[in-house]
Amino acid sequence: MSAQAATLKAAKELSKLFETINKAATSANASWEDVLLDNARRVSTPLVIQMLTQMGIDLHGNKPIAPFTLFENACGAGVVAPVLQKTVNPDVLAKSSILCGDFSTPCIGLVENRIKGEGWVNTKVKRIDAQKTELESASFDYVTTNIGFHVIPDSEAALDETIRILKPGGVLGFTTWHRPPTWVDELQEVFASFPFEAPYTWTLQMTPWGKWTDVQWVRKTLAAKGLEDVNVDIYAHLSKVDSPSHFIAQNAMMLDWIMDSAWSEELKNSHPREEVQGLVKDYLEKKYEGGSWDISWISLIASARKPL
Repeated sequence: MSAQAATLKAAKELSKLFETINKAATSANASWEDVLLDNARRVSTPLVIQMLTQMGIDLHGNKPIAPFTLFENACGAGVVAPVLQKTVNPDVLAKSSILCGDFSTPCIGLVENRIKGEGWVNTKVKRIDAQKTELESASFDYVTTNIGFHVIPDSEAALDETIRILKPGGVLGFTTWHRPPTWVDELQEVFASFPFEAPYTWTLQMTPWGKWTDVQWVRKTLAAKGLEDVNVDIYAHLSKVDSPSHFIAQNAMMLDWIMDSAWSEELKNSHPREEVQGLVKDYLEKKYEGGSWDISWISLIASARKPL
């Protein structure tokens, strides 16, 4: 299989996993909802706080925030919306509007439950294709996309849609990965230890357009799209893995994705997910002596303004 074909297959399998995440992203230790919420808290929330700050949204109460309309694209379990709910003045939220959108039906249901259960103010969620949102032009003050553009099949269409639905003077913000997280190499190390040949592939970017890991490319592309006040930076942070069991719970979906992308049906039938999860856990138990460790994440954070 060529590198391009492998990337296309990986992208297809990842999309399938998110659409059926309520069945795929499970382990013996956590529900798929718990997995998404835990990853959102430990991994995505620090990125989003940095992104919103870079977009000019003061989350610390030092500067007044005017009422706003915001679209959280590729929202997953919801990351931007809950940060705003916890930090923005309630009087401002009462006059603002937040829309969460994702292509994954299970994720939409999860966000719906969070809106009701956590009492999010003026927040709605709907199924939205980032490549063709069908949202009204010039309707949002802010549009965010957290860890999304590098895995959207037609990422240029998604970027153009983002710009289209921004109001003149509106600000877009997004994050992508600048480097693979350290668990990628760790899993490769684990797979190499298996008592059978276990193919391992990992692709950071799954869209054929652009170089979403590249600061210079992102900077030039946003400027070429006619945007102003372009700011692209790198942000690194650590997230704690509590134990090998916690690692399995967090990464069950990724294990499924790697197997579906790189393994034959015969190999998957011979070595099902439960066996693979057990082998990974045993390896990590020995390596970390049953304790905790940190994963490092290095992201690209970009913001830009649509001209008036």
